[in-house]
Amino acid sequence: MIIGRRGGSDVLGSLQKLTEASGWSGRLVSATAGAIAVASGFFILSFYSVVAGWALHYLAISLQLAATHPDGAAATFEALASDRETSALWHSIFMVMVVGVIAGGVQQGIERTCKVLMPALMVILLGLLGYVAAAGGLDASAGFLFQPDFSKITADAVLEALGHAFFTLSLGMGAMMTYGSYLDSDAHLIRDQFAIAFLDTTIAIVSGLVIFAVVFAMGATPGAGPGLVFITLPGLFAEIPGGAFVAIAFFALLVLAAWSSGISLLEVVVAVAVDRFSVPRPLAAVGVGIAVWILGMFSAFDGAFLDFMDNLTTRYMLPVVGLLIAIAAGWLVSKEDREAGFRALPGGGVRLAAVWTFTIRWITPTLVVLVILHGLKIL
Repeated sequence: MIIGRRGGSDVLGSLQKLTEASGWSGRLVSATAGAIAVASGFFILSFYSVVAGWALHYLAISLQLAATHPDGAAATFEALASDRETSALWHSIFMVMVVGVIAGGVQQGIERTCKVLMPALMVILLGLLGYVAAAGGLDASAGFLFQPDFSKITADAVLEALGHAFFTLSLGMGAMMTYGSYLDSDAHLIRDQFAIAFLDTTIAIVSGLVIFAVVFAMGATPGAGPGLVFITLPGLFAEIPGGAFVAIAFFALLVLAAWSSGISLLEVVVAVAVDRFSVPRPLAAVGVGIAVWILGMFSAFDGAFLDFMDNLTTRYMLPVVGLLIAIAAGWLVSKEDREAGFRALPGGGVRLAAVWTFTIRWITPTLVVLVILHGLKIL
């Protein structure tokens, strides 16, 4: 976000502006990082939209209980995943939702929508937390999530968690940098970044408590991935009191979260078209949206292609961009630009800035390299 605000442009433009004094090395790193970041956002949205479309489908049929019958949950998901036309339809609807917001602009589109989405998401999440607290299963869920089991903390687990952080915090895809360029000059970047990390972690914890409380309350075995969301939970919703309403709330929560993420992903690409090529925002949003929609059709038609795109972006592209941005921020951006966000802190934030500089120069690149090697199956 510091690079975005200081650069005042899209991810590619901001990186190039702040590293131009470093000569050819700055140009090479910024161009490579910016290009891969934009491509990552484009690729991720193409298959993410398909998965978000599945959530829309489940939300639409929740009142009918078709997706929440315990004997039909697995069959329902298998039928959806193999139904090209239905997957393509919901993928298309989700892309229209995202494009509509981006075409409206930063303030009238993104900001206005997120002011509604985020509170709605929190209200639904807290409502679900209250439900599971009353229904039971919350103690078992908390124990499952927080009771230490050091045998599970392996090198693979740590590296998987680091890789997951790239996706959940939108790292390596230029979203934070793009949003940073829209901040006012008096924005408190350090405070805002801590708030983002805190809220993201809080929402993840509460979501985990809710999900596994339902699982344990019904004596089911906890799982992970799409199977948990689209098979296990829908089956359990059919067995709990008020399950139809819980299903509606849960999938509404999933759709809202996916919508906000989709907006961020598309904005990264659209911002490049608007800032660098002076394309009118509505035209850029529609044009990029159509291109993403076309690529997404391959994921809607072929689950293997969806898995390929997922692995390509999350295991390789995002960590590579993260490494290049760490190199740029730590070594190629000037000290004045790099530490700009710390000046609002007491004493100018000198000590914290020094710690951050050391971290971004040495610790972050080392950890990201380990993530990349893990993705390549070298570690």
